[in-house]
Amino acid sequence: MRISIVDPVRDRSTPKGDRCKRHLYSKEHSNKYILSDANLNISNGASNKGMALVWAMLAMTMMVSTILMGIFLTQITSNVIDTQMQSCGQTPSIAKAGLFDALAWFRRQTAQPVAAFNPQRDMTVTPIVNDTDDAAIGIVREIDVDQSSNIYGRYEVISSTVTDISSSRGFAGAGTMWNIESVGYIYLRLDPTKAYNVWPNRVLAHNILAVDIRRVSMVLPGQAAVCAADPAQTVFGNNSKIIGGVKYACVYPPGTAPNVLPGATVTGTPTAMSQLSPYNDECVDVFGMTEDELRSIADYCVSDVDDIPVPIPDYKIVFYEGNATFNSTTPLKGTGIFYITGNMTIAAGSGSSYDGIIYCCGQYQQNSGVINGSLIAKNKVNIQGTGDTTDINYDAVILNQIRTYTGQYRFAKGFFLKE
Repeated sequence: MRISIVDPVRDRSTPKGDRCKRHLYSKEHSNKYILSDANLNISNGASNKGMALVWAMLAMTMMVSTILMGIFLTQITSNVIDTQMQSCGQTPSIAKAGLFDALAWFRRQTAQPVAAFNPQRDMTVTPIVNDTDDAAIGIVREIDVDQSSNIYGRYEVISSTVTDISSSRGFAGAGTMWNIESVGYIYLRLDPTKAYNVWPNRVLAHNILAVDIRRVSMVLPGQAAVCAADPAQTVFGNNSKIIGGVKYACVYPPGTAPNVLPGATVTGTPTAMSQLSPYNDECVDVFGMTEDELRSIADYCVSDVDDIPVPIPDYKIVFYEGNATFNSTTPLKGTGIFYITGNMTIAAGSGSSYDGIIYCCGQYQQNSGVINGSLIAKNKVNIQGTGDTTDINYDAVILNQIRTYTGQYRFAKGFFLKE
């Protein structure tokens, strides 16, 4: 038997021409595969370069985004800090508004001095009672600070922190002196249906201010037009009128009576002049406080007559340091209490007219003008008209008005920050 073995690569039985063709075919295919591998390598290189570019672009985008986010967060933080800094500056003013509101409440009460702090709210009666927005807390009000930014203010004068300190300050009567605290808030209001401190609303800042308020007592040494501590050097001269009406014209401590010269008119009931014992005319006896305390609550504390308004607004306390002369250029006009530590002169032709109490620590001279109320003189007194009638009239009605309005509760000292 004959067996033929055929070479798979080279078939020897194939004719010569066919073998050549086959050989060429194999080379063609071989070259194709080689070219395909080369193309694959080229394609892979291009693809890698494209991916690198994509990753570079993504990295750049992330870096830019991070920078922009940092700038944005910095701006937000700056805005928050600015808002909180502004809020911290405003909260004392908000708290102070609460103290003024509380003072006004004390002054409005018909029963004086006030025995209890109990602001009310009743919108169903006529006239309405609107002391507060929340009587359960005390005096509460809210203020629109910056509506466009939803920033609001709120103050609370909490009833439990308003204290009668009269006895601890040495006053016999209750209600003479009170300590008041006010809490001021600045808060962000995002939901008006919820309380100021309930999410999403947020308190940005708060402060607590406190102050003492007190009434000014007015107890004259005697019910008279002139209360003269040195009667031996007290002179009522020509063209002077000292009128006591249903009370005395002049009272003085035991000693020599004042000098009444011809041309003077001095009248009163039951007599024109009378000695008093005891005779109490110290500042603390008359006003219930020391001179320094009176200075601290005065509406005007001055040392130059040019600084005194003409007229002085009604029911104000003027505390004058040193000597003062009132004339036609700077007359004394107004209503209230005038306290002077030095000498006081009302010159001729001044056109002065004052209703209330004048308390003069130095020498007092009056050559014109009209005083309705009472003069309390601690030193030498000389009253006589120089071309003008010079009057001092005891006026109980005016003195009662002074007690009611000038003697109202007022801040006893500066505000102090508790928190």
